[in-house]
Order: sequence, then structure tokens, then C-alpha cells
Amino acid sequence: MADNIPVLSGRRFRDLGPREKLLVAYTHLEELRQLNGGYIASPYSGEDGGNRYDVFWLRDIMYATYANEYIGSYDKMVESYRLILNIFQKYRHKISSGARKRHYLGSCADEVIHARVHPVTLEEITSEWGHHQLDIFGLFLYKTGDLIKKGFNVLGTDYAETLILLRDIVLYLTTVRWYSDPDFGVWEEGPEVHSSSVGSVLAGLTMWHDDGYYHHKYKHQVELYRYLPVPQEFIEVGRRALDELLPRESDSRPYDLAQLSLIWPYNIVTEGQAHRILKNVEDNLVRERGVVRYPGDLFQNANPDSPEGNEAQWPLGFAWLSIVYSKLAYKAIRRMGDMFGKPTELIEKARYYLSRLEDVMTPDGKVPELYSAGRMNQNVPLAWAQSFYVIASQSLERIYELTGEVRKI
Repeated sequence: MADNIPVLSGRRFRDLGPREKLLVAYTHLEELRQLNGGYIASPYSGEDGGNRYDVFWLRDIMYATYANEYIGSYDKMVESYRLILNIFQKYRHKISSGARKRHYLGSCADEVIHARVHPVTLEEITSEWGHHQLDIFGLFLYKTGDLIKKGFNVLGTDYAETLILLRDIVLYLTTVRWYSDPDFGVWEEGPEVHSSSVGSVLAGLTMWHDDGYYHHKYKHQVELYRYLPVPQEFIEVGRRALDELLPRESDSRPYDLAQLSLIWPYNIVTEGQAHRILKNVEDNLVRERGVVRYPGDLFQNANPDSPEGNEAQWPLGFAWLSIVYSKLAYKAIRRMGDMFGKPTELIEKARYYLSRLEDVMTPDGKVPELYSAGRMNQNVPLAWAQSFYVIASQSLERIYELTGEVRKI
């Protein structure tokens, strides 16, 4: 627990130095990690009748373990992605069944991998909200390909069997027309066609298509297409679909916090598209204690009768914006693009959003899921938000190392 973290010693998290903050934040994240490599979404067990969060969400696990890459703990990250792979293997009959369909699968159809499972048994936890979430597969394909290109064996010892599963996933995605049919998106709401979902799958397939789009990121080139051939047609149709959807997230949402994923981690949009996404989020969704997911969001809205302006505010958004600006600063420093401003300006924006995040964290260094009517809800910390703090902090640290400047926060 926080009281047992030596560096706190009665001090507030905000008053610690950067390295101490990193240690405290990462310790809180590790408290959510389970023996099998997964992360419960938050410690909240629903004791007061609410929706319990001390379970696994597949997306949350993949983003929660992302922090391990930024502190060099790749073994933990690989273990987490192997857990997701095991869950896909457990329910591969659903993937195979879904690959036989040629239409939208519905929210909780028998062919849909559930987004939420028990942290020990890995049994599905049923509910009424939408489980058909394409970005779960996109994120998995993208990051497993990335880790393999970096030299890590994510696929385990039964390589051949795992590759068959990955091919089934690709067939599933193309059969359900990921580029044109609705899903429930990152926020598990819909159904609609979401640009964040289309972009996620496009990024995952592009990584395995291996045509050079992501090659600049790697010292050694691993030809992933030899293991999982992805036809060029899939990339082309996905790109056209994404271009047609942007800058909107969906028919009902002109912009959405989830669209930041198209800039980081996926880097799957053009500079012009990224500039428009970033401007839309900053101009329309940034609030005092976080970033709202989209205009009129009803989830834990402070006044559902008048939802616009009373949306829940997610500190996660501050972390995401800080990460994005650090990545843009890195590109500008490396002269890979300066459309977004000078490196000094981008670094300042990354620092600014990280500082705003720290202002709304708990005194002992935890990132809440959201604030509604000025109060944080019960999900403290939220695993992937806690992970994003670590990533934001380390991303900014990397920029300061490149520039030789002294870290101020």
C-alpha cells in the first residue's frame, strides 16, 4: 500500500522528485498486477453495489502492462501479452465461429470475445454492454508484432499453433468487415463505426503486413509477413475507410478522446490528420480535472438531463496528451516533422499536461478513473491510467535526455 512506500515518508506525491514519483506510481501499478501477468482494472470490488472493477478487461491489461516497456521490464510485458493470447486460445471457437459470418455480430453474440473475464479462472463475465470491440484485436496485433520486431518471443513455444490462431483472428476481422461494420469501440458504446477502431485494426494489420511503414522504429528488420501474410488489399481498404471517417470518430461523435490512439501508440494517421485530431481534443474536450471522452458523454455524467458540459472528466486524457506531445517533440528534434511546432514548444506542452495530471492525482500518487461533479469515483487507481502516467513521465524524461535540459517536474 502507499503507506509502505519508503520514498513518501509522509510527503505528498506532488512534492517528490521525478524519479521518486516514478517509483511510487509504478508501485501502485504493480499492486494491481496478478500472478498470471494480468492487471485488474482497479481495486474496487463493488462492495457498495456498484460495477466491480477488480477483474480483467483485455484492453486494460494490454495498456496497463505498456508501462513495463518504458522502464525496461519487457519480461513482464511479454507475460501479459501471452496471457491475452491464452484467453484468445481459450475462446478460439468464438473466433472461428465469427470468421464464418458475413455480418455485424451484435453486442454479446456467441461469436464475440468478451472484453471482461475473471482474473483467476478467465471465465467470461457476462453483462449487457457491448463486447464486440475491434480495437482489442488491433492493439494485440500491433503490439505483439512490435515486440517480436524488438526481439522478444511473445508467441510462446507452440509457435505453429499460435500462428494458426493469429491467422484466424485476421480472417475474423476481415469477415466481419472491420473497416465498414459497427462495433462498440474503446468505450464499449455503440454500435457505430469508430475511426479509433478502424485505425487500431489498420495499425495491427500494417505491422504484420510489414511493408516498411513502421520499419524506421527498429534496428533489425524481422519479416513478419513470412509468419502471418496480410494481403495488401486489406491495408488499402482500411486506409480508405479511415480517411473517409476522419476527422470524426463516428456518425454521432465529431471527436473523441480515443482518437489520440491513432497518434500514439499507432502513429497510423498523416501529420495533417494528427494535427486535426489533437486540435479537436484540446479545443473541445479538455476540462479542469481531465479530458471528457466525447461531447455529451452520459457515463457518470453530473447532470444527465443536461449532459453537455457535465461530462465526467478523465485524468487519463492529460497523460495521453502529454505522451503525444513528447512523441511529437522527439520527431521534431530528429527533424522527422515540425508541423506541430518547435521542439521547445512541444516539450512545454508535454510538461504542462503531465503537471496537470499530477494536480488531480491522489496525494499518494494514484490516478483516478474520472471526476464527476468535482469528485473522483471509486476506481482509484485505474490501471491503464496509472500506466499512462509512467509512460508520460518516462517519455518526457527521454526528451530531456536528448536535449540535455534539467527535468523540472
